Amino acid sequence: MYRYNTRQYQALLLDLDGTILNLDIENFIPAYLEVLSEKYTGNLNRDVFIRHLLESTARMVANNEPNRKNIEVFYDEFCQRIGQSREQIHSILEDFYQNDFPALSSWGGKHPYARELLENARQNNMILVLATNPIFPLTAIVQRLGWGGFSPEEFDFITSIENMHFCKPNPAYYKEIISRINCSPQQCLMAGNDTLEDLSAAKAGLDTFLVEDLILQRGDQNPAYTYRGKLKDLAFFIKGLEAFRY
Repeated sequence: MYRYNTRQYQALLLDLDGTILNLDIENFIPAYLEVLSEKYTGNLNRDVFIRHLLESTARMVANNEPNRKNIEVFYDEFCQRIGQSREQIHSILEDFYQNDFPALSSWGGKHPYARELLENARQNNMILVLATNPIFPLTAIVQRLGWGGFSPEEFDFITSIENMHFCKPNPAYYKEIISRINCSPQQCLMAGNDTLEDLSAAKAGLDTFLVEDLILQRGDQNPAYTYRGKLKDLAFFIKGLEAFRY
């Protein structure tokens, strides 16, 4: 259960999958890869294509170069691996996200307390950040937001593969966010269900709220956090804050 402190927060950073969207990411990813691999028209078999895709994504996640956006790291690695140009791969992915990704919507659903949480944050004049791991393009994030009953306009900033230079669990990811929204770490609260990716925000100086509804236990088996509880607890907690913009 969460515990109170007297700190005032200006910004609320929210994870998407398993936090404000009812989606089990560990089961969703295999289904996603299966559908995506069917769009590939090159000379690699399905398993090799998926391996290169995952290893290119891992290379992007591990990137520490502040001058290269995630999308650039991914395309440079993936195109070299499969021997196709960025234009060819982009065309395949664009068609996939427009015509095939929507069929995966059955994997996601609305969380009964997510809407209340966002409304409480807005009532407290908090900056709202959708701090989902930026390994997907914005279109895939916007579509998943829709599965949860939200629109992108409800957030002040959304992290995506196109606009970020780092990924979770790199603390630089969180530092980049707080720089974008012009906040200090002490003014921000990060909430999510992944004990590795979301709680790593603490290494950037942010307080954290571990959301227990669909907890994803990775990394440290006894992770450190500032608060923990269900999403309904987080909604109640945010309602009681006297948060404000400076």
